[in-house]
Amino acid sequence: MRRTAVLDIGGTRIKAGLFEDDQLIITKEADTLAKEGASSVMHRCMDLFSSFEPFEAIGISTCGQVDEDTGSIHYANDNMPGYTGTPVRQLFEEHFHVPCAVENDVYAAARGEAAYGAGRNHSDFICLTYGTGIGGGVFLNGKPYYGTGRNAGVMIGGLYSHSEKANGWKGTYESCASTTALVHSASEINPEIHNGRDLFANLEDERIQKVLDHWMQECAAGIASLIHVYNIPAVILGGGIMDQELIFNGIRNKTSEILIPGFEGTEILKAQLGNLAGLYGVKAMADLL
Repeated sequence: MRRTAVLDIGGTRIKAGLFEDDQLIITKEADTLAKEGASSVMHRCMDLFSSFEPFEAIGISTCGQVDEDTGSIHYANDNMPGYTGTPVRQLFEEHFHVPCAVENDVYAAARGEAAYGAGRNHSDFICLTYGTGIGGGVFLNGKPYYGTGRNAGVMIGGLYSHSEKANGWKGTYESCASTTALVHSASEINPEIHNGRDLFANLEDERIQKVLDHWMQECAAGIASLIHVYNIPAVILGGGIMDQELIFNGIRNKTSEILIPGFEGTEILKAQLGNLAGLYGVKAMADLL
């Protein structure tokens, strides 16, 4: 029996888990408390593992851009002060004396879906996650495609979808099709809408229905563009909002309607692992160590 300890480090919460072979037997959570600094976050993560020992390997999914070669943080924004440059792999290997794999959270989720979820039957796919922003992981020939340089991974949320607004993050796919963008548009009509739950509670309002319909069209336009560029056989859609059948089916149907003829064969699938996808993804990475 192989025991693998796993982490998912987010800007707000940290999830920890322990696998025995392929079974996730323990999960824990804690506040990240990112403002206390990267060193404090690392110690908090290690404390979560204290009751898991012994284990044979570690897998870590983390926010920020990960240097694939060293397992350190190439870049992290101000949501995690001082995190840029943190040698995550080195710190955990020196502390626990077992091998450690480190992956960006979006690609960790894609790896999880590839190994255990909706991507199991596809060697090529794109996994998209809709939430505060839009994250995307690309799998080609059964492996994650990171692109070039030390910025491991692609930035699908940075795809410009409105050239007339293009300036930094303005006019990007993320600025128009994230869940944050949807809630912001709805709140301009009804200031009492602060989150997705509020929005769905007000769906009898035709104005909110139009906002939702427009947002789903924005999502579909981005997905269709990616299908045209990659000619990919499958796109996997994740994020809490995709749990709503109205949303998932609406986006899937709208995407199918606008695809250029000849690209109709792409499957649009719902992610299967929810917010545990990252843990499963880095578990699959750790299995290779």
